[in-house]
Amino acid sequence: MTDFFGGYRVLPYGGGRNNPPNMNTFPAYLSMKKGLYGNKLKQHIRRYYGSIISLGVFGAMHPNENCYCELDPTVKDRWGIPVLRFHWKWSQEDRRRVEHMHGSLKAIAQEMKANILNDRIVYPTSAGASHDVGGAIMGDDPKTSVLNSYSQTWDVPNLYVTDGASFTTHAEKNPTLTIMALAWRAADNIIERVKGEQS
Repeated sequence: MTDFFGGYRVLPYGGGRNNPPNMNTFPAYLSMKKGLYGNKLKQHIRRYYGSIISLGVFGAMHPNENCYCELDPTVKDRWGIPVLRFHWKWSQEDRRRVEHMHGSLKAIAQEMKANILNDRIVYPTSAGASHDVGGAIMGDDPKTSVLNSYSQTWDVPNLYVTDGASFTTHAEKNPTLTIMALAWRAADNIIERVKGEQS
């Protein structure tokens, strides 16, 4: 039993005969022996190539009251429209999840009898593989949501938002296929609306 919402998945990265060292494994070669460059670095990589893997994790982040966006009270764009101001903060639950993820990776490495080259915890923000969603959530009440179930805005019937903004939250999975499915449903709704207006 865990003390945090949702789960996470482990992503192994490696290098084989047809895969050159990538951004996930290359830093490990550098951490093994400092100060290498040029031919010495090439020889070092050739010596250990294929023996290094990198384990990464994707975790679900639970919404909290410190993560929201609002209209900026002072900053406006060139048309005089207030811009969005974003607020974001790690919760204690998120930190517990990251600690658990780190422990799992370490246990996997120890079970493999691997030499751990890098054992640090990195708290990503918006870089790397962050899947940022939300901001114009979908719901069944215009008082508590921006979009209806067809990704159509409550206030502007001719406006559809077909990206990840409709998500209220999401798991550690990549949201792309869900975004595509929601866009397809929105397109079907637009077609039905046009047919209804033409009849």
